[in-house]
Amino acid sequence: MEASDLISCYEKGIERSMNEDLLIEILARLPLKSLSRFKCVSKSWHRLISDKYLQQKLPLISTGVFFRSESDQFKEPRYAYTAADGVIEDSQLDFFPFHEKSTIVDGCNGLLLYYRPAPVTFYVVNTTTKKWVSLPRPQKITQLSILAFDPYSSPEFKVLCFTAWRARGAELEIYSSKTGSWDQHEIQFGIETDAISATMHYFNNVLYILAYPNRVVAVNLTKITCNLIKLPEPMNLDGRVGHSQGHLHYAYIDENKLKIWMLKDAKRSEWALKHETSVRQFIGTREIKPNILAFHPEKELVYIWVPWKMVSYNLRERRLEGMWKFDKERGKAYLIQIWLFPCSSFLTKCLA
Repeated sequence: MEASDLISCYEKGIERSMNEDLLIEILARLPLKSLSRFKCVSKSWHRLISDKYLQQKLPLISTGVFFRSESDQFKEPRYAYTAADGVIEDSQLDFFPFHEKSTIVDGCNGLLLYYRPAPVTFYVVNTTTKKWVSLPRPQKITQLSILAFDPYSSPEFKVLCFTAWRARGAELEIYSSKTGSWDQHEIQFGIETDAISATMHYFNNVLYILAYPNRVVAVNLTKITCNLIKLPEPMNLDGRVGHSQGHLHYAYIDENKLKIWMLKDAKRSEWALKHETSVRQFIGTREIKPNILAFHPEKELVYIWVPWKMVSYNLRERRLEGMWKFDKERGKAYLIQIWLFPCSSFLTKCLA
């Protein structure tokens, strides 16, 4: 059923007699733009689309496909999203009035963090709802800025600004959208700061950071404490951490073999090897170096970058499930980062 057919059914009064479960099944298959528009059709549709049950049934799409193409090498990186299998659409950011005067410094689950140097201002922009907010100025100069947003656990977002580095820790300011203010903190990593890598993952108010030679630093943003989790193997330069089905996973590709470990017990650093499979089938040649991008939060899917395309791989069935090519109109693309987010009103609430 097309979106126009659904509107026509409503106008004829068919919606009033339609089983609610059936209507949810239909709504869950609509594109994000249509779903947002249909919230205005009636009070009952607004309630259904805002309902948590429907939110959980909605498909997950990859967004924050943050990349730079050969033709754009002297321009700002481009931000796009995968609207459907194989389709990549550039996200129009001209609704944000300071887009040209600011720089995108981070993104997380559908939100973008902008930085404007003069006057010093941070902005958080929601690319789905086309809303944005400016943050009050932090007290100190930031050396590293991170946006933390997990729509599965809370509509609240946080911005972390590391303002000074110590031998085994750091000073930082944390902005919370819940309080609307910055708070200053000091944190101890428990290891040398030089061992901290740039590979990070945010989930349920905890920032997970890969660290050399074989650690995950779990930074609790509520208690402002750190716990160390030992990796099952020495950290791989292209390794990735992420959550899937409620568990922390660690994955890397070495010599065309994909390995995925699942954390069973954080206190004892107990991991289980969940998957080990060859990725040669969609690499094609030894010269190409694939990289793990992200984990699907609910399904046994992993997203992998294989120049010049992004693929989703079904781990259970050991087959490709989706593919998005970047080499047609955009030329060769250099992927910077991607995020996955649910097509639901979780995102519409974060900047309310």
